[in-house]
Amino acid sequence: MVFEHELFFKQFDKIVMYYDNGQEVLGTILNSIFRKFDNFEHKINFNHQEKRLFQVSDMLTFIDKYNYKYQNKMRFTKGENFFFSREEIRKIIKELNKKRF
Repeated sequence: MVFEHELFFKQFDKIVMYYDNGQEVLGTILNSIFRKFDNFEHKINFNHQEKRLFQVSDMLTFIDKYNYKYQNKMRFTKGENFFFSREEIRKIIKELNKKRF
């Protein structure tokens, strides 16, 4: 998917991935994909309190994954049902879709 949208990623001066390799395999996969872009930087050591973007991007990724599973009638894990009710997720998705272009 990333390389299908290569032009999208190349339009940015810099792609910065704030990921502390909490899941090492995922970190390796993401790094191996994005390091093919000249404008890519992977930040592993950073202050989470100063980098609120990390928490926001993590939450948005969770919400998009949840929405994908919902749209495709896939099962949710216990962890996915832990933080928000389905009604709360639907409200969040509705608000986010208003802000997307």
